Amino acid sequence: MNDMSNLSNTVIAQSLAGRRLENKSVILTGAAGSIGRYISRHLLREGAKVTMTGRDQSKLDAFVEELAEEGFDAENITTIVGDCADPQVCRDIVLRAVDTFGKLDVLVNNAGAAGPKYTLRDIPFTDVEMRAAGSDQTMFDSAMNLLGAPWNMARAAAAHLSDGGTIVNVSTIFSRTHYYGRIPYVVPKSGLNALGKGLALELGEERGIRVNTLFPGPIESERIDTVFATMDELQNIAPGSTSQEFRDLMITTRNGEEGLEYRYPTPTDVANGIVWLASEESAAVSGHHVEVTNGMQVPAQSRSQLVSWPDKRLEDLTDNVVLILGGSDYEQALTYAERQINSGAHVLLAFRSLESVGHARSLIQTKGLDEIQLSHLDPLRRESVDRTMQFIDDHFGRLDGVIVLPRKPNGHYGHSLCGATDEDVENFVREEVVAPVAFASMLASNLSRWFGKCEPPAITYATNGSDTHGNLLNEVIRASIEALIRGWRHEDETLLNAGELEWAVRPNQLVRYDSEDKDNLTFAADWAATLTNRVRQMDPINLWIPKSIKRATGKESMPTPLMRVLPGLHKGKTAVITGGSLGIGLQLGRYLAIAGCRVLLSARSAAKLEEARDEIVEELRGIGYPQADTRVSIMADIDVGDPKALDALYDRSIELFGNVDFLINNAGISGAEEMVVDMTLADWNRTMEANLISNYSLIRKFGPVMKDKGKGSILNVSSYFGGEKYVAVAYPNRGDYAVSKAGQRVLAEILSRHLGPEIQINALAPGPVDGARLRGLGDAPGLFDRRGRLVLENKRLNQVHKAILSDLKEGFSVDTIMALSANDVANLPSGNDMPKALSRLVGQVIDAGGAGNSSRFLMHEGIASKLVDRLVNGGILTAEQRTAFMDAFVDAPDPFFDKAESKKSAGQIESGILNRLHLHKMPTDEQVGLSTVFHLADDIVSGETFHPSGGLKFDRSVTEGELLLPPSQTDLNKLQGKRVVMV
Repeated sequence: MNDMSNLSNTVIAQSLAGRRLENKSVILTGAAGSIGRYISRHLLREGAKVTMTGRDQSKLDAFVEELAEEGFDAENITTIVGDCADPQVCRDIVLRAVDTFGKLDVLVNNAGAAGPKYTLRDIPFTDVEMRAAGSDQTMFDSAMNLLGAPWNMARAAAAHLSDGGTIVNVSTIFSRTHYYGRIPYVVPKSGLNALGKGLALELGEERGIRVNTLFPGPIESERIDTVFATMDELQNIAPGSTSQEFRDLMITTRNGEEGLEYRYPTPTDVANGIVWLASEESAAVSGHHVEVTNGMQVPAQSRSQLVSWPDKRLEDLTDNVVLILGGSDYEQALTYAERQINSGAHVLLAFRSLESVGHARSLIQTKGLDEIQLSHLDPLRRESVDRTMQFIDDHFGRLDGVIVLPRKPNGHYGHSLCGATDEDVENFVREEVVAPVAFASMLASNLSRWFGKCEPPAITYATNGSDTHGNLLNEVIRASIEALIRGWRHEDETLLNAGELEWAVRPNQLVRYDSEDKDNLTFAADWAATLTNRVRQMDPINLWIPKSIKRATGKESMPTPLMRVLPGLHKGKTAVITGGSLGIGLQLGRYLAIAGCRVLLSARSAAKLEEARDEIVEELRGIGYPQADTRVSIMADIDVGDPKALDALYDRSIELFGNVDFLINNAGISGAEEMVVDMTLADWNRTMEANLISNYSLIRKFGPVMKDKGKGSILNVSSYFGGEKYVAVAYPNRGDYAVSKAGQRVLAEILSRHLGPEIQINALAPGPVDGARLRGLGDAPGLFDRRGRLVLENKRLNQVHKAILSDLKEGFSVDTIMALSANDVANLPSGNDMPKALSRLVGQVIDAGGAGNSSRFLMHEGIASKLVDRLVNGGILTAEQRTAFMDAFVDAPDPFFDKAESKKSAGQIESGILNRLHLHKMPTDEQVGLSTVFHLADDIVSGETFHPSGGLKFDRSVTEGELLLPPSQTDLNKLQGKRVVMV
């Protein structure tokens, strides 16, 4: 339905009467040009008052006379001459329109020369090159004429345009297609497309000014036929090929001399489009690209979004050579360089200013990246580019990648299009539009030196990140470089097909400014390295960084090679892990979850389990697992020494998973940490129940379920100190722990024959693991600190015990022992009242000195308690005497041992351990967990012990030596007179 009831009467009257621009004041640049003449007539016919501009006064005057002869009112016309690339000329034009007609309603940016008609390698950039080429413009002249001039006109007009006014920019459909040999024309025209959209965003809200861009297609004329014929000749293709190629993009036929046929649009079509955009009939249209092309199907942009982090596993840039042309943001350039180096490349990092070279050198020295070579390169000076290319050829003999970054960071030219200064516009066009073309031209001219030596280099342009102010200038840069790359690709492909090149390059552009993600730069830099790798070659020109990298990729950060290898390793499996809140158990849970397992972590502490689960779930989300919070379950209050807790864990596991693929018996305790002679039966049993019996209990529970399923894997987390088959490992002061760990190992060895073939059962036997348990948590001391103190305590305990036994042999009475309860060496008996051995020990104690109280007191209460327990167990003291001694005992103040002495003792233990490691370093919880997850993927091993220990050496024990060799007579003689108790 064509319902016009909502339109104002005025609009309807103008539309029907043909006076749609009645009394509108319009500036038309390029008014006397080939299409400008048609536009001028249409504007005047619709009632506009037109300020016509051009660069030739006589041409303008002749055109005005022609219009007067045609009956147009000269009072509605004024002319002014000047080059709109000059911002002052633009201001003069606007003032002329306002002074003449009292206002300004419409600006039509139509002027524009054809620019130098040369392929990329031959574009003139200096006046000398221009004269040598027989051209009348350099690349900079063309860019200022086609982009700088409309920008200058818009800046000059913006303040004077009436509210609700209109700007129409005339671009070309060729800014979105290849156009052979016309890069100097299409690059600034493409920038103009983005400029128009930016102006619409900037002027629309506050002033209601509409800005649109009109895209004429090839215009029906003798001129276009000549242009296309020249392109056919340049490309060495059949006559009419270019014309037919563009006609084939059209979807609309029009009436011609022979009926309906594919025809080019006419100048009248263009003029009608401009009148419509200038009139109130298009009042709802702004920021749009209006195509007058007979329906040419041309994408608005060649683009794709990067929706995955690049896979670095197969990325190998060893011996590749990469040139990075950085701008003033030297830190950004260095990020790109680091990513290339990380994959093995040699990097030459060049900057456009010596100041940036200096800043970069300081930063490189700070980061220790001395392998980066620095250089100065001015892309607008051919000799500078040639010198750099010669350096690369001399030193490396190849070029594999080129990365080009913007000249200036965000904000250098401001953020506003209308608010830009004259200097901003000129510098922006030169540095951000022309310089990338100049560098491309000079680089392309040098690439032939590497024909036959390497593959075509990957060439990657990259934008700045978001300026957080709408990215209006960033979008102009992007659009300009897109047109450059499109033209470069097409020209190279054409020359390759003609046999004039050995290979063609296919540059890309990384577009960063749509994302404010914190990983934006590293994501782009990683992708730049992937493009340099040249395995993935992207057909779209613009590769956009997603607005949210996490949302688009499903991952919060670049997956490490490990995070790419692990997922799927144990996909669909389930795991139950005891002791899963810390240490090895936590890391096993973490890596199994990453590998695809659903895991149940059990431990005593609910708080620690919750913290562990949250960390793993967050990591799973970052990797990209769906419903990550359902993949990790926890069960608190599980003390593996409690049979009821084990029953509850089994029931929960079956309820949760139905079947369990991995049972990881990891939970355990450190044990009593006492010499066996000082250990109570309760302590011994507690260690056995927690470390060994719990394993057997859970194996008995889960084994039948696994058998029924036909598959399962059980892992007992033992220890190096549990020994190996036929090898016992001494572990002083940890006898209960060593025995329990040996039992875990032996369980795997014995039960493997009973649980197979359905179930694998193995043991994990790390040595000391450098993690939270070893180093200590919070105020709790770590293993070395505890053992260091225990060694000192047991040394003192054994010294006192030995002295007492020695003196008792000499006939001294128990009363001497009871006198030791005074403890303070100053209050102990002296002279003949003190037996010889004890007296000697007291002297040694006093002489030892130190900051602690161990030189003033013989024992602290813990040592004294162990001592009298030994004496009671040895039949030397009675229980009553033990009580009397402890009641009378004078305890030593803290600290008993000097902290430095304790630290020294702990350090000696750690040093001793490290010296027994072939790798001279202890594995971490993470390393043990990771290696074990891979070990669990081996489904052909059972009854064995896996040792991720840092290469801990096994020494053959005395026991094994006696088993392997008959005892000597000397050893047998030592047994004479001995009493042996066999249990």
